[in-house]
Order: sequence, then C-alpha cells, then structure tokens
Amino acid sequence: MLIVARKNLFSERTRLAISVGGVALSVLLISLLLALFRGWNEKVGGYVEDVDADVWIAQQGTVDFFTALPVLPKDEGEKLLDQLPSAIKGWSSIVAVPLEATSESGKTMDIELVGYDTETGIGGPLKIIEGESSPGPGEMIVDAALTRRFGVDVGDKLNAAGRDWTVVGRATGGDFIAFRMVFVNLADAQAAIQQEGRVTYFMLQLKTPEKASEWANVIEFRAQDQDPPLPIVAISRDEFAENTRNRVLGNVVPILTVILALAFIVGLAVAGLTIYTATVEKAREFGILKAVGFKNMYLYRVVFEQSLVTGILGFIIGVALTLVFGPFAEDFVPQFVILIRWQDILAVLGATLLMAVLAGYIPTRRLAAIDPISVFRA
Repeated sequence: MLIVARKNLFSERTRLAISVGGVALSVLLISLLLALFRGWNEKVGGYVEDVDADVWIAQQGTVDFFTALPVLPKDEGEKLLDQLPSAIKGWSSIVAVPLEATSESGKTMDIELVGYDTETGIGGPLKIIEGESSPGPGEMIVDAALTRRFGVDVGDKLNAAGRDWTVVGRATGGDFIAFRMVFVNLADAQAAIQQEGRVTYFMLQLKTPEKASEWANVIEFRAQDQDPPLPIVAISRDEFAENTRNRVLGNVVPILTVILALAFIVGLAVAGLTIYTATVEKAREFGILKAVGFKNMYLYRVVFEQSLVTGILGFIIGVALTLVFGPFAEDFVPQFVILIRWQDILAVLGATLLMAVLAGYIPTRRLAAIDPISVFRA
C-alpha cells in the first residue's frame, strides 16, 4: 500500500511540493508562535521569579509588577517588618517606575527604572555579564537587551528622570519585551523621581519559604493593626509572577490563538485540496482496483498514507525552518524572543498528524462513490 501511495504522490512532483510546502509553512507558523509565547512567558515573569524574595509587599490594589507606584513610606514598612522577627530571614525595598530614556545618539527607549539597596542586593540585576556589579551615585546598570536594540554599552550615558546616568555594567534577566530594566542605587532613584523616603515594594526572604502564602496573609492582617492602618497588600512570589505574566500576555494569547487556528486551517486546506485532486485524477486506477476485488478499506488506507507522508514531510521541513529562522529573527527583532521546547515540537507533530488525517477524509468519500463498472464502460 505504501508503494502505491508513494507512486501516486511522486508522480506529480510539483503538486507534491505545493502540498508539502503548505504544510511546512503551517508548521513553521505554529511552531514559531508557540516558541514566541514560551519566550515571552519566560521573560515577563522571569525577574519576579528569580529575585531572591518570597513575599512582595506593595500598595493596596497592586496585583502585578506593573501596577504599583513608589508611595509606601519606608519607615512605616520597617516598623511593620520589625514585628515579625520569627518569620523573616531578610528583607529589602526597591523603587520601580516606568520612564523614557534618551541615549547620547538621541535614541529614545522605554525603561523601568529600578532603585535598589546595593548593600543587600535584593531586587538588583540578576546576572552581571560586563562591568560593575553594583551602581554608585549617578551610575546605572542596564539590561543587555538595550545593547542589542539601541546600542547602549558600558561607558555610555543615558538621560532619564531629568538627569544623566553613566552606564557602568550590563546584566541579563531584566527584559520585559516592551521595556527593559535599568538599575540604580535606591537613594538616587528616590531623588530622581522626587519620592524621598518612599518605595514601591518591600521584598521579604522567609525562614520558611514554603509558607509564603500564609505569611502574606499574616502581614496584611498585622498591617491593619497599625496606627494608622498601613494600606498594603502582600503577595507570594509565585502568585506575583503569575499575575505579571497574565497582565502582559492576557491580551496577546487570544490573538495568538486565532493565528494558530488560521495556520492550521491553511495547512489543512492546502494538503486536503492536493490529496483530493490526486485522488480524483487517479479515479480510473482506483476503480480498476475495486473491480479486481480490492475493498474500500484498502483504498482508504492508500489515501490516508498519501496524506500522512505529505504531513510528515511538511512537519520535518517546517521544524527545520523554525530552528533556522527563529534565532535569525531574534537577532534582528529584539522583541522576537523564542523558546523552543521539545514538548511543543511533539504537540506540533500531533497537530500535523491530525491535519493529515482530516485532509485524507474527504477524498475517501470520493473513493466510496467510484463505480467499477463505469470504469470499464469508459
């Protein structure tokens, strides 16, 4: 049967190329979109997950990293935390505020200015890859993504919040796709945005990290006992990272889903039309096979094997193009961040096989309608 299916497929190489190409493009699009989603998901929540903090404290109403403002009085927060010596192993605070920065060459870029306590290091750069490990007065550590997209490097100056900052280091882990994090010391950040004595977040390291959610509830309860009550919310690291991802990706996922569905339909349509045409053109040969005693089930298997061969060839080419084109696109478009996982490749294979089965279904109905007697009459 496989010999018959292969003969039918390769008898018209141009048609086979069109069919395999359609499936390959569909696989390429589906694979890239899945990898893009994985990459964005990793980047958006990565900073919150990787910072060495089990509980985040922010102003009431905060649900993710992007919604809080530097309004928490630092001294009042310290008083609250001093009441929990049995739970807290260490803590620190940061200022985080979105700004627009300008490079020496006049390029503008969206950044998240993060001021952190350089003594504790909590909330600072995740991994230094070049330059100083902590910024001094008037100094800044930038995310490596700013170098890739805007050419910002160690020794350059950036203007942000009405002052010039000297770039003294580069780090990774602060790329949020739409903007990149830059790190300065806490006092400089508070002065630059005119919020002395106030912070955006308190970040707690617990002695029992597995009980982060329980201690978050305790902290909120204790905050209400303050005089006056401290308007805060405490969120565990896992919940905070998940909320941050949902905020950024929540509006993107429906769009990706629609495009994925369209890609599947296009691949299905191209493969289905090609297999159907090949089946119709070979109607006489199939009729002869039926006349000499071959059952419909045999003919169905021939068609499905044609469809599966087309799908598998398209899958192999599509995945190969993904592995080549993905990193190439990342070099030219920094927002195009992909993460290719073998689990997703298997999912794409499953979708391709489903596409092949569906593409072979309609031609089988055509085979069932072939009358062997009419073939000999012709």
